[in-house]
Amino acid sequence: MTAQPTPIKKILEITNQDTAAISLESDFEKKPYLDFPIVPGQVLMPSATEKLQVPILFTPREIRAYNETIKLDFNGLYFVDINIIGQGIPLQLDLKDPDQAYTNLGIVSVGGEVSRTVPLINRSQKSVKFYIQPRDKEAFVKSALTISPDEKSEVILKPKESFPIEFRFKPKTRLPDFEHDIMLKVEGVEEERKLITVHGVAHGIELKLMDEAIAFGNVVKDSRLTKTLQMSNFGDVKANYSWDTKAFGKNFTISPASGYVNPNSNLDLEVTFHPKVVDSDLRQKVTCEVRGGE
Repeated sequence: MTAQPTPIKKILEITNQDTAAISLESDFEKKPYLDFPIVPGQVLMPSATEKLQVPILFTPREIRAYNETIKLDFNGLYFVDINIIGQGIPLQLDLKDPDQAYTNLGIVSVGGEVSRTVPLINRSQKSVKFYIQPRDKEAFVKSALTISPDEKSEVILKPKESFPIEFRFKPKTRLPDFEHDIMLKVEGVEEERKLITVHGVAHGIELKLMDEAIAFGNVVKDSRLTKTLQMSNFGDVKANYSWDTKAFGKNFTISPASGYVNPNSNLDLEVTFHPKVVDSDLRQKVTCEVRGGE
């Protein structure tokens, strides 16, 4: 992971326990990996409680041991060497199974649910604090996805420990193929990196009638008139249907009354009007049950 690390900060505290003021100097020159930002000509007044606090900022740029000496000059008479020791170590926070870098949630039916667990492992020599979050949170949520822990949850993982990341996919509507990148943000590292790509699709039924009303006009009692009604399945899976024949069987017949329509296919239904009585306005509201759909 190429990124600029955040400095590790330690505080050096200096107290003047003498009876006179003391001037403090240092000839330390800032280095790419070490900074000691002391004010030149700093004066410390005598005090048993007041302390001068100087930060020591360590930013390892390489994987190696560091050993530096900071020289402090008090009044040009008294010198103190501060030995700074540190080590740059590799960040090894990765997926336990590298093959899960592309996690496929598969094809899920509308109303169904699937979950996947992707474990992280810390192979670094020290604990790592991190967050995970979708690259595009809004699009991630629109795809009926949730992630645990969420982007607000801080996780601390000790060396050799593993931690499960859980994805849940619970679609309420049909969704085309999607891919969402999950990003890893490690504390102390400015740049985030892609950890996982999640893929999935939601299939469902979309059954429609080409006409919502059929007008038969005047038909002689005890005779028959048949018209065709087209039913179309614009969905991704086979749609099973069943008309409520008990509600309209006295004056109307639909054939076939039950069956299925394959995805991206049409089915012609024969609707027959066979009045048994004389009536100037025979109307019938017809309902159809679609398994897994509206």
